[in-house]
Amino acid sequence: MSWIFGAINANDCLKKLNESTKNNITYSTNELPISVYVGGNLHTCFFDNNISTKKGWAVVGLGIIENSSGYKLLDKADWEIILEKDSFNTKDIYGHYVILRWNENNLNIYTDVLGLRDIYISKFHNKIFFSTRIDWLAKFIDTTIDFKVFGSRWMLFNQISPESVLTNTLRIAGGSSLNIDIKKLEWKQSKNEFIPLNPKEHSYISVKEFSERLNGIIRVSFNNNSNLSLSLSGGMDSRVLLSFLVKDGRNNLWDTHTFGNINHPDSIISDKIAQQLNITHQKIDREIPSVNDCINELTEYCSQTIVNNSASSILQLNNYQLLRNWGNKTIIDGGFGEIWRREFFNRLYLKGKSSLLRRDYENVLPQLKLHRADIFTDEINNSMYKGCKEQLENIMEVLPNIEEFGIENWLDLFAIKTRLLNYYGHEQTRLDSIIKSYMPFIQLPLLNYLFITPIKLRKNGKLFRELIHNNSNHLSKLWLAKGSTSHPFALTTIQSRLWNSLSKKLNVNQYHDNTSVMFLKYLKEFINDTLQSKNAQESGFYNYKKIEIILDYFNTNSNTKIYELDWLLSFEVFRKVKFDK
Repeated sequence: MSWIFGAINANDCLKKLNESTKNNITYSTNELPISVYVGGNLHTCFFDNNISTKKGWAVVGLGIIENSSGYKLLDKADWEIILEKDSFNTKDIYGHYVILRWNENNLNIYTDVLGLRDIYISKFHNKIFFSTRIDWLAKFIDTTIDFKVFGSRWMLFNQISPESVLTNTLRIAGGSSLNIDIKKLEWKQSKNEFIPLNPKEHSYISVKEFSERLNGIIRVSFNNNSNLSLSLSGGMDSRVLLSFLVKDGRNNLWDTHTFGNINHPDSIISDKIAQQLNITHQKIDREIPSVNDCINELTEYCSQTIVNNSASSILQLNNYQLLRNWGNKTIIDGGFGEIWRREFFNRLYLKGKSSLLRRDYENVLPQLKLHRADIFTDEINNSMYKGCKEQLENIMEVLPNIEEFGIENWLDLFAIKTRLLNYYGHEQTRLDSIIKSYMPFIQLPLLNYLFITPIKLRKNGKLFRELIHNNSNHLSKLWLAKGSTSHPFALTTIQSRLWNSLSKKLNVNQYHDNTSVMFLKYLKEFINDTLQSKNAQESGFYNYKKIEIILDYFNTNSNTKIYELDWLLSFEVFRKVKFDK
């Protein structure tokens, strides 16, 4: 990632930091009681070169502003103009970023409103440490996993709380800012959160208004003289983005790419689209690295993303590594497009609506559950469940009244406040280490329209289907990919689910993915050494009899517990990275 690490009253931390960064530091200052180090992808980190004065600034991420000619990606000169002002509003700066600005007396930290980049801070004795890398920070302080916070991350669809999963650390994210008094070693936190427009107080927007706003956000790369590359899948969301690019007509300014196995429905359908439209399209399927490289990449991934995905997921996600030589190119993708199709938390809407309205948390939580692996002690499981319940209670106190806001709108806001912050943000941070990228569907100028877009237009992808028809009707003739299969474009959400369910039962048009089995067997020696180690057995976190059962299945070539092993490995790698000091 593009990263920041810093400290107050700890100028001797550079040697230990170098062990983590491998000397990949592009900017540093030790002139004040404050030390600041910045590194990573030069396209997503910016800093003040004038270190002779007793002030400075640094930014990691990608900022976007709106000006008279449209939208613009912020370069160093733009950031300099913004940060030279006495004050600014992060709601006027879109994209994803962490900003540091300091002088002799104060250090100020700002984060983007939606929570796509975050930073952690901890006071340890008479020192303060802060970093966008939670794993690096953990090596300088006394900390452990806070399972009451981590619980929703492990037991539910995603973490609910905006808090840090490590004890003795404060997470700054989601529009939060922090003012630190350098001399007193005290801080004050402020919030500048995303506040949705109330549909009862505003007129609904038209499809045309939405289309014009989205088109402007997609074209931001053109305005920066940077080539654009669309991550094209076989799904609905990337097809909407493609329809705008096709309609624009300037094919020399953009291309497309698809990650993964060429036999996957995503790859097959995107290839058909590219051939029929005669557009430049690159299929990217990285060969599996050596065992040592896999272990190193897994360690880096889990430490950055806090067990966002199972271990084997790195084979697909690390296809992005092949984009490192793409230079000034900007990637866009359809991430979080589901929010415009009313696709989040539908199980809760269908099965737990009455419980949600009654604030019956015991019956709401089962509708948010996602099983990963049963590996922990009863004490930790109880702590995690208690934390899940408390986090759900807390966010319901913060979000608008369900009855007044409408339950479907409420669920979408719940997704914005929890899933963006705790899943998409970690993935975006990781991508910042490789290339410039952003997700058009969640930029503030567009997202402000969400709740004044009629629900009936959002459901069943009606809005997106209309946009595709209007922009490039040919794209509505081609099937859509969904998971391991595909279905006709015209099917509604329920119809497509029935189609896919029937296809699976009949084993028709199915792609069988054995990636997790292949990956775990490839790392068999590492897995056994790691999970059978004294460190793992004595960690105090695990019910080790459950670990032994999972390993027994694995070592007798049974795939019965392969899913749980995949998640177990992800957690254990994360645990070891944090606490092997």
